[in-house]
Amino acid sequence: MSNKFFREPLVHFLGGALLIFAFFWATGTGRDPADYQISIDESDIARLNSDWIQNFRRAPTQAELDGLIDQEITEEIYYREALRLGLDKNDPVIRRRLFTKMRFVDGDETENSAPTDANLQDWMAKNPGKYTLSPLYDFDQIYLGQISAEEARDRIDRLNKGAAPSAYAQSLSLPPSLARASSAQITRQFGDRFAEQLESLQTGTWRGPVRSGFGNHAVKITAKVPGKTAKLDDIRQRVTNDWRAARQTVQKEKTLSRYRAQYDITVADRP
Repeated sequence: MSNKFFREPLVHFLGGALLIFAFFWATGTGRDPADYQISIDESDIARLNSDWIQNFRRAPTQAELDGLIDQEITEEIYYREALRLGLDKNDPVIRRRLFTKMRFVDGDETENSAPTDANLQDWMAKNPGKYTLSPLYDFDQIYLGQISAEEARDRIDRLNKGAAPSAYAQSLSLPPSLARASSAQITRQFGDRFAEQLESLQTGTWRGPVRSGFGNHAVKITAKVPGKTAKLDDIRQRVTNDWRAARQTVQKEKTLSRYRAQYDITVADRP
């Protein structure tokens, strides 16, 4: 092959193109010219302006706005260069943030959907145990202290025979009585164990001992309103939240199944 061939401009051009292609193939860098175009449009400027107003409660000056635009361009340049260098790979923080953002994007439609009353009533019918209003109690209680159950029963018997409550009451910063108290309210004051035992107590006399985390109590229930199934209007927001949460769970499972179907996944030591 003559030296004249290698002096041809077309040969030089093709050779240079091949060298450039080989470089980017070897480095894994795909230089799409579009990736090197940065456009700050009116919507971007409006967003920057709005963010500034939200933070500083005033519009930015022209110099401040120009600074925001320059910062936006700088961040975009470094973001793209970081992607080209693969700095997003094997970074658990970035991976988790992208995972969270994708979940948010996938669930956005479900999050913003508004259920009808029929949707909510149907959800309540399928989950009746979740929406039963607890009984309401009016009761008095005497803290008997850290004594044995046998001794507590003896004191309760004396109370029912007319002994003064002050003769047995021990000092404790708990209310001596509650009116129209729900199970949740009672739990906050006395604990789960105490609240659960009220259901089996008869009204009108001192009963117990009712055990709490503090010790033994004598309890007299003076009135009790049985629990009942709640009406939608009483707990609408709670039912709406539960309905949306369930929809989001189903949507996430469907979306993940669709994504997984596109991947060939292997795990070591797993058949």
